[in-house]
Amino acid sequence: MPNPSGSNGHQNGTRPSDDRLREVLHELARRNLSLALRLDYLEKKEGYKIGKTKLKELNHQFNVPTVRKPPPLPVATTIVSKTVAQDIAGQNGPSTIQQIIRNGQGVQIPRDTVRAIMHDNYPHGAEARFPGKQVPRPRGLLKLGEGIFQEVHCDGHEKMNAKALRMGPISIDIYGMRCHSSGKILHEFVVPNAQCSSTIGHIYLDFVSKYGKTCEQLTVDGGSETGEMYACHIALRDKYMPNSTKCGFVALPSTKNIGYFQSNDELHVNLFNWIWPKIVQAAVDEFIDYWNNHKTRTQHKANLPTGVAPNVIFDFPQNYGLVDYGVQVDLASIVALRETIPKTRDECYRWVPDDFNLNAGQAYTQLGSPKLSHTNGWQVFIDMLSILSAV
Repeated sequence: MPNPSGSNGHQNGTRPSDDRLREVLHELARRNLSLALRLDYLEKKEGYKIGKTKLKELNHQFNVPTVRKPPPLPVATTIVSKTVAQDIAGQNGPSTIQQIIRNGQGVQIPRDTVRAIMHDNYPHGAEARFPGKQVPRPRGLLKLGEGIFQEVHCDGHEKMNAKALRMGPISIDIYGMRCHSSGKILHEFVVPNAQCSSTIGHIYLDFVSKYGKTCEQLTVDGGSETGEMYACHIALRDKYMPNSTKCGFVALPSTKNIGYFQSNDELHVNLFNWIWPKIVQAAVDEFIDYWNNHKTRTQHKANLPTGVAPNVIFDFPQNYGLVDYGVQVDLASIVALRETIPKTRDECYRWVPDDFNLNAGQAYTQLGSPKLSHTNGWQVFIDMLSILSAV
């Protein structure tokens, strides 16, 4: 008999709207999750419990991409070639290229196809990555972790600071936070100065705001830049984890200029600081997306979960013998703590003066707002410099 209500006698929960289902199903496909994990996400995150047959029907209904229906070979070759061209060091293998394409463009290309395209068009890359060409590095085991938000590692990346770039006052710093147990990169931000205590304090509070909770322990490299972060974290620990016996804060010991850029010219410096932090932040975001969705190498003797993407471990810690140590934090506490930091968040994250930011934005719009990347950054710099020099 007809079943117009769609009820099958089981409690399936509430079906999300078509728009929401389309968004979720495409995102789960982009992350390359198995059907079983997609069903898990739908049930636990969306409150919608269905079976594999129904999931396949929905994937077909919403045109969810699959490696079983890849783009034509000429199109796939173009996509792979453009992605490989972005890898200046040539260190990314077929699996990584495949995932970068899937994450960034939502296009599903079989790994064998990606490998064949790379082998035919970039044979030198495979030769350079051949195991015999590289010196093996000793691998160790990470210490045991009991759950997410139990321990969060924090550190700055200073490979592009003033000393490294050797371009006068130019410096692009990165500061990041990573969950020990899941391996997920929780927060990473490009800032003018990762040695500024106020800046690191705001980054920490941004992290707490992002997840609505804080962790049990922060582990950092020793340095004066963590002072405000320490004060904020201990304040939240004392308020929301008064009975915790774990140490809340652990500090460990830390184990040619470009011709058309003039480091002594304020316009050049401001324009660099307007363009390149955006490019680096986009690259950081892309790497975070790649890392959190890539399947780690299986290690049977490891203390922490392996062979699964950090995002999956973080979203379902109980499936891997972990617990969630995070505690909810209200917005009022974050606002109050920000007021104790000497410099405001806007000051710490400001790369250029407000008036220059306005003029640069207008010049960028005049150029047609081209998408910024490391391959066109200097051309955009030259084009914007021409406009701004006439202002």
